[in-house]
Amino acid sequence: MRIGNLYLTLCILLSIISISSAEIDPTKIAGLWLFDEVGGDIARDYSGKGHDGKIKFAQRVAGKFDKALEFSGKGYVSINDAKDLRLSDKFTMQAWFFARDIDNWRQLIAKDNEYLLRIDPPAEGNKMSAFIKVGGWEPRVSASVPALETWTHFSATYDGEKVRIYVDGVPSGEIAKPGNVQATNNPLEIGRWGGGLLGDDIGYFIGIIDEVAIFNSVLTENDILISMDGLKEYSFAVEKDDKLTCKWGKIKAML
Repeated sequence: MRIGNLYLTLCILLSIISISSAEIDPTKIAGLWLFDEVGGDIARDYSGKGHDGKIKFAQRVAGKFDKALEFSGKGYVSINDAKDLRLSDKFTMQAWFFARDIDNWRQLIAKDNEYLLRIDPPAEGNKMSAFIKVGGWEPRVSASVPALETWTHFSATYDGEKVRIYVDGVPSGEIAKPGNVQATNNPLEIGRWGGGLLGDDIGYFIGIIDEVAIFNSVLTENDILISMDGLKEYSFAVEKDDKLTCKWGKIKAML
């Protein structure tokens, strides 16, 4: 019991220290899906907010960091709507991906009628694009065509006035998109856009997705570069056995 209490106390103290010193504020992470579970059909939310997802027709494989999910053209992850996953005027979404096929729409992150992070089809330029629905989906902001079978980090931020995108941490485009944000109760999906292409497999991702994150803040370029080194150290979630997940390697060094 004493060891358990010491562990918990050290975790909390270390987390407070991390929050005060880190560029990325862990309290602003609305959802974090690392896909590092041993098995099962649940994609755990490592933010500690409880936004676990249901995995459908996707397999765990080696990822950019630890494990990831591979999508073969029919798989996706569905996460129930929650207030902190809705679009706001302080918002960031991002993911690592390893595309195997970009011959059509390839969705990374989608919340219907709110926001999309995807690869456009060849007819639309085949570029990485971000959409924020304020008044309408367009205009989008687009970057380059992604390389196949290469790990790519794609981020989009929204500050209530502009949408900005970053590819591998490099600013890659921006558009003005002022207006009133209309939140919905639609689910958040990873690997498909069910609201836009329901029942059709052309919108599903083909390849591997890792480290999907939603923030209730606008990450800076430096923040995004830091996040590319992995977000697991910013996780703050409770295991089923009531042990607190935190930077255990650093804690052990303190004992």
